[in-house]
Amino acid sequence: MQAKDGRDAKASSDQESRYRTLFEAANDSIFILENYRFKECNQMTLKMFGCESKSEILGFYPWDFSPPIQPKGYPSHREAREMMDAALRGKPQRFYWKHIQKNGREFDAEVSLNRLATEKTQVLQAIVRDITELKQAEAALRENEEKYRTLFEMESDALALIDIETGNMLEVNNAFVDLYGYSRDEILRMKNTDFSAEPEKTQKVTRTKGSYVPVRYHQKKDGTVFQTEITASNFNYQGRDVHIAAIRDITERRRLEAQVIRSQKMESLGLLAGGVAHDLNNILSGIVSYPELILLDLPEDSKLRRPIETMQESGQRAAAIVEDLITIARGVATPVEILNLNALVNTFLKSPEMNGLRQLHPTVSINANLDDSLFNISGSSVHISKVLMNLVSNASEAIEGSGNVMIATENRYVDKPLKGYDDIHIDEYVVLTVSDHGLGIPSSEIERIFEPFYTKKAMGRSGTGLGLAVVWNVVQDHEGYVNVNSDENGTAFELYFPITRDEIPGKALPIPIPDYKGNGETILVVDDVASQREIACDVLEKLGYTPKEVSCGEEAVRYLKDHTVDLILLDMIMAPGINGRETYERIIEIHPKQKAVIVSGFSETDEVKETQKMGAGRYIKKPYTLEKIGLAIRDELKK
Repeated sequence: MQAKDGRDAKASSDQESRYRTLFEAANDSIFILENYRFKECNQMTLKMFGCESKSEILGFYPWDFSPPIQPKGYPSHREAREMMDAALRGKPQRFYWKHIQKNGREFDAEVSLNRLATEKTQVLQAIVRDITELKQAEAALRENEEKYRTLFEMESDALALIDIETGNMLEVNNAFVDLYGYSRDEILRMKNTDFSAEPEKTQKVTRTKGSYVPVRYHQKKDGTVFQTEITASNFNYQGRDVHIAAIRDITERRRLEAQVIRSQKMESLGLLAGGVAHDLNNILSGIVSYPELILLDLPEDSKLRRPIETMQESGQRAAAIVEDLITIARGVATPVEILNLNALVNTFLKSPEMNGLRQLHPTVSINANLDDSLFNISGSSVHISKVLMNLVSNASEAIEGSGNVMIATENRYVDKPLKGYDDIHIDEYVVLTVSDHGLGIPSSEIERIFEPFYTKKAMGRSGTGLGLAVVWNVVQDHEGYVNVNSDENGTAFELYFPITRDEIPGKALPIPIPDYKGNGETILVVDDVASQREIACDVLEKLGYTPKEVSCGEEAVRYLKDHTVDLILLDMIMAPGINGRETYERIIEIHPKQKAVIVSGFSETDEVKETQKMGAGRYIKKPYTLEKIGLAIRDELKK
């Protein structure tokens, strides 16, 4: 019997020894509590609470190592008692707790409380695990999630998380909701193909690992189809393969790109037109100038007078077409005056051009509805009259059979962009409208109708293809805007011109020819084209001047080293060799105050302006009349 008791005692001692070893070697803090006080603890407890010996812990209450208030807002002593009482009743407790080390540093802990029954009393075992690093990691994770959620929501592009397998929408940002017009709840019940106008293509892209789609057509809740640019990639999210897509509405960008391309095309065609105009003006100089010289010496009853006048009129009509080309070319100097569009329209309605249109289209009625209180504008009456002629001519030709063309004017305050313009200058405008009930212009052609040389039946069955290009460029040069509305019931062109408060001055009286004749002054003609020099010399002789001629800038410089002249008639574009500006620059090194008049078949370019800054006088465009060249020379010689 004694031997058995000895064995039992030894086994009990061994068991206690093993428990003590495990107790002391545990990685977690372990307490034994009796009557709410710490009765025993292991070595990890000392380390966790920053104590050197057990005496600093044993006998104390758990709330002695806790802040007064726990994170949930309850007093530590009350909360601790409730947890321990529940555990003593046989209900194990597991909870988070805020503890304090000896030095006052707080740390987060996870606590497990269990009842241990002994022969004499009931005690509690508390296992405390320091979860500070876990809490910090969770806080960092929450912070990152919040940061990325904020970035996700603040992103201006529409963002969507899509389940690759099902196509289900998992998450979207606010920009996606705004772009497509659905509520977030509606979106999260839909598939990605529900937003696409090309579902099969969209499904294929979703399964691609990483993709960039420059153009894809999507559809909004209201049925609007729009162009998108998509950048996407795939990754694993919460255990599933997902597709994240950044979607950008590029409708406006594509419109602006098309507008830039169109502007560049117009500029290129304008430069081409300007170059052609220069050559044509040189050719027309003889056709316009020589008939005028011949008619001065021809008897009124001569049989040749009418044929020569016809020749002159033909040259002037050709010059008008060239003027259209010059108008299209950029950099044109447009002479401006204060004018009223009502007066301009009334003059047009009584013009020979108007009579010609009525004869050509006898079944078309052309009427006007003019605002009596119309503001004045600052502009070129010649160019705007040409615009009006082009629009009315096109409108008349667009009508099959009988119909009406209406010319209307009105004042209009504009405070928002017009169709086709990004922005406008908010102000009052005079609006000139030419409308018809003709065939209308197909939507596919609207974007091209203002291009030079573009002509279609809808824009007139005849002509050079320059008419609407002239309209566009004239309005642009007047800092105005063009708005076109067209359907199967007809077309309306609205031209917006900025108003002016200035009044229209009285017209100057014509200047008699003797007032601009010369008195034998010597004029040097500098032109690389022989026919142009011949025309100029004949005109100058008729005006009473003594002409001399040279064929290039270098020859002009050599001539003036040994001679003096009263004035130079200087062509601007000469090849090969130096141009007009370089020629004048070298001449004024020899004769610093040399007078000059500039002539050119092209527009008034920067080269012309630079030459004038150096001292040259007026610019005259070829082909010129006796009056134009005569007045320019007279004014320069009088300086």
